[in-house]
Amino acid sequence: MTMMWLAAMAVGGTSLSAPVSLPPADRAIQQDEPALDEDVLVTGRRTREFRADTVQVGAFRNRSLLDTPATVAVMTRSLLDAQGAQGLEDALRNTAGVGQQSTSPITTNSFVSRGVFINPRTNYRLNGALQIVNMGPIPIENKQRVEMLKGVSALYYGLSTPSGIVNVVTKRAGAQPVTSIQLTGDVEGSYGGGVDIGRRFGNHDQFGVRLNGYAGHLEFPIDGVNGRRAVAAGAFDWQATSRLSLKLDLEYYRRATDEPGGIRLPSAIGAVKGVGGIIILPDAPDAHHRLAPGNAPYITWVNNMLARADYDLGGGWSIRAEGGTAQSRRQRAQSNLEQLNVTTGQGVLVSVYTPDQDYRNGYLRTELSGTVQTGFIRHELLFGFTRNRQVQSDQHRQSYRNVVQNLYAPRDVPFASLTPSTMRVGVGSVNIDTGVYVMDIAHLGERWLAIGGVRHVDYATEGAKRTFTMRTWTPTAGLVFRPTARTSLYGTYIEGLESAGTAPDGTENAGDVLDPVVSRQWELGGRVEIAGAIASLAGFVIDRGLDYTDATNRQVVDGRALHRGVEASLQGQVARGLSVMLSGQYLDAVQRRTGIAAQNGKQIENTPRWAGSAFVEYRPAIAPDFAINAGAYHTGRRWSDPQNRALLPAYTTYSLGASYGWRMAGEGPRMTARINADNIANTRYWATGGTTLYAGLGRTVRASLTVDY
Repeated sequence: MTMMWLAAMAVGGTSLSAPVSLPPADRAIQQDEPALDEDVLVTGRRTREFRADTVQVGAFRNRSLLDTPATVAVMTRSLLDAQGAQGLEDALRNTAGVGQQSTSPITTNSFVSRGVFINPRTNYRLNGALQIVNMGPIPIENKQRVEMLKGVSALYYGLSTPSGIVNVVTKRAGAQPVTSIQLTGDVEGSYGGGVDIGRRFGNHDQFGVRLNGYAGHLEFPIDGVNGRRAVAAGAFDWQATSRLSLKLDLEYYRRATDEPGGIRLPSAIGAVKGVGGIIILPDAPDAHHRLAPGNAPYITWVNNMLARADYDLGGGWSIRAEGGTAQSRRQRAQSNLEQLNVTTGQGVLVSVYTPDQDYRNGYLRTELSGTVQTGFIRHELLFGFTRNRQVQSDQHRQSYRNVVQNLYAPRDVPFASLTPSTMRVGVGSVNIDTGVYVMDIAHLGERWLAIGGVRHVDYATEGAKRTFTMRTWTPTAGLVFRPTARTSLYGTYIEGLESAGTAPDGTENAGDVLDPVVSRQWELGGRVEIAGAIASLAGFVIDRGLDYTDATNRQVVDGRALHRGVEASLQGQVARGLSVMLSGQYLDAVQRRTGIAAQNGKQIENTPRWAGSAFVEYRPAIAPDFAINAGAYHTGRRWSDPQNRALLPAYTTYSLGASYGWRMAGEGPRMTARINADNIANTRYWATGGTTLYAGLGRTVRASLTVDY
């Protein structure tokens, strides 16, 4: 919702900052997309700020965080480096209320936010634009920041669940050249290395190239589970004229690991036709145990391409055109322990192999933006057209005969020893989301902004079982007030149309496309600068269609869900040498008007009432090149089924880390050594909620050495 008001300003290239005198080509570069603060090199070092002053996601591109009427968490490169982050899960743990569901954290990332599933095909974006497919873990070696825009985002992004948008921003060539080599490893035996090279060249530095590559071997604290991964990416810029700028992003990444195996919720004791009773859950097992067959594969291949052109029409007007493709292929041998006897740990292992999962997205957007003055009101106008085409191929699911397995003392079952049973074909589908939108951001003096916009949605799904279309209007409205230069208050309302997604693996109707539903969100919030940090507080209400796994193990859309909550965060430097990233959330998410009386009024599954994270880094004044850090990440109690019969206990994991930087003799390269330890108490916990549970990882310790030339 909130996201939309910025679109006009962002796409029009306007800026609140004072103009800077630049040569013609450089001036166009600055107006088009200014360099992110954390990308600047200062006296041979990258900045160490956790604070983010601008937002890059979608319509908010290049806008001040204080002027953004939404809950946005920004994980800067400095923060990711300090934590030794290696994947999206490491980044998003810094924003409260984001958890995992349905899949193992080591194979892919299946997240929820504000108690709503983050759809892997509609809610992940590259550079605020391309719909990338999160079926393969998204690497962050070539990313400058990770942003989480929470809530409804329909005006700019069309169909997407109201959990929010996860935006990954690629590294780009800046004013300073970059040549960096990194070596990584951990105590489990993982190792790898990568390069990062950035240059600007040409008579006016009109060309920019940023290349990133990484390859490594993976080992996990799970018996017999390992793998490998590789990343190759390039970001290319060309300021063709003082008015025309062009950008191209290409990335390829591959990851191959073993499935660790999960458990299905045990049957409810005393249930009648799947309703009522109580589910007794086992304690989280030893994190080293592997339940899945040995060498059961989870392999992904991902290709993303995004091209963009911006042209300054003059007179305060500009036009943008961008388009791209995203493809994700996956082979998965999913294995879950079912019919579990909680006392003995005995159950049967149910395995299904899908060798040909193929997802493709095609993306196109054109926008015209500019300013118009009517009396004392300055209007920033945005007119846009966008089209997303999602294709899911047919999928062959090979089931295998069940084998005996034990949760507490797993047997070694080679994947090749499984006996095939039935073959089932999951029929593919095509989803086309076409949108036309308009927005007006009215500046009412220097302190007030009034936002109004509307999108016309034309959504069509084509599948073997059903074909349907939906056309509707989704409005957006908001108000921003700046009491002082360092504070802001906002209120917003937005409606959205969301796809309930596809039924997940493990359900009876896995792969089926579910009906779209209407969602509505209200949000009130504010921000204030405190020393070198920004504090945020927001309250929200989301009313949306409800999807869940019913008593027959089918994913259905039925009833309404009401999510009410409060979020708070503090990000930046609060004292000399002391930087923090703090967040907390209270959430009350309940089901209403479902077809099962036993669910009405119950908490939505996998929605803890309380969640929070805290990360602190300290650099002593006497040794500014040395840093120590600590973190804590808490997830409160949450129910794991819609009828609230299976309660997952709360857990908190802790991290510690340190880094030291030095320069080799003379003008030699700068070296940075880091060590980070996660879950230092080796806490046992369930990392995911929902009908399939996966144990969290045990203690991990990793190290890296970075050489900057």
